[in-house]
Amino acid sequence: MKLPLFERFPGIAALPRVELCDLPTPVANGADILPLDEDAEEIWPVHGLWVKRDDLTNAIYGGNKVRKLEFLLGQAKAQGRAAVLTFGAYGSNHALATAVHARALGLEPHVVLSPQAPGPFAAATLRAHAALGTVIHPIDGWDGRREAVLARRGLARRDGVEPYVIPMGGTNSLGTIGYVNAAFEVAAQVRELDLGAIAFALGDFVAPDVVYVAGGTLGTAVGLAIGFAALERAGARMAPQVLAIRVTPGEVANEPFAEKLAAETIMLMRSLDSAFPELTFADLRLELRHEFFDPGYGVPTSESIEAVKLAGAAGVKLETTYTGKAFAALMADTKSGRLQGARDHVLFWDTYHSGPMPPAGPVEALPPPLQAYVAECDRLFGAPAGG
Repeated sequence: MKLPLFERFPGIAALPRVELCDLPTPVANGADILPLDEDAEEIWPVHGLWVKRDDLTNAIYGGNKVRKLEFLLGQAKAQGRAAVLTFGAYGSNHALATAVHARALGLEPHVVLSPQAPGPFAAATLRAHAALGTVIHPIDGWDGRREAVLARRGLARRDGVEPYVIPMGGTNSLGTIGYVNAAFEVAAQVRELDLGAIAFALGDFVAPDVVYVAGGTLGTAVGLAIGFAALERAGARMAPQVLAIRVTPGEVANEPFAEKLAAETIMLMRSLDSAFPELTFADLRLELRHEFFDPGYGVPTSESIEAVKLAGAAGVKLETTYTGKAFAALMADTKSGRLQGARDHVLFWDTYHSGPMPPAGPVEALPPPLQAYVAECDRLFGAPAGG
């Protein structure tokens, strides 16, 4: 399909892209997610709460990373690469999404993985890597530059060409364009509703005032903020604030990085189509929220556990590392009064892959440190049925 961003700025369509996503992803009415507030007469916060279902971007392995991978893997194929190399934590959705879709495109996946607290999802992710034959390079911390250099040299000798390197989270100027387009996609859904074309499908969805999204490597949040700012510059009747709820360490997600990423993304798009507005970081309605991260990456909080439980009861599958903390922030803001139901129309961006995990492979196929990690996860949380 032709992306809404490409329709408005056709020069950007010159970028290589592989179609991985089922777009547009639906918007679901989320009013049933939040509980009845005993101190209120109605369900809070809601004049309007909706969920953008990016958990449905791809039936095999979806979530927000797939929008970025359309451009990143598209460039890898266009450049004739034989392998891709990326980064993440043991349970990284991005690393697994990259491995799944790279394999499907005939590219060998290599991932540099950092430790995280034990958890059943991380163990399941590693089992999926084992089935895919992902080449894993485990490290002790978050700095994988040494391992990346060694892997690149080895693959260059083997293949005659270096692997295509994808940064952590798929977050660079190229990948972020996937979420600039996502903002245009939401605007198109609002516009179609105004014309009555999909009123039945979207209920009473209107232009959001605020968007809540998990902030891992910030590509999703920055891309959305750029897209909404460009739409506002073009006269669109929507200019939501994007609240990025930080779920990774501060050295990964921070304001200076967000500003740098925004500048590079805008520069890239303007180099392809000069009609794209010359935005600055000050034009973006983006706020990075830090108060929901602790006690650490991949460590559930009581609030994120409750958020996952509430959303699950309404048929929206979240998890405690990313989307659970983001939805916990939304819940906290309703209780504190930051969100006010008579005024605020809220869009929660579901970045999780809600479908079944890819098939599991033998733990013995993993590097020894990861075999030990999976064994510890199984000891703490129980081994999955059948293995």
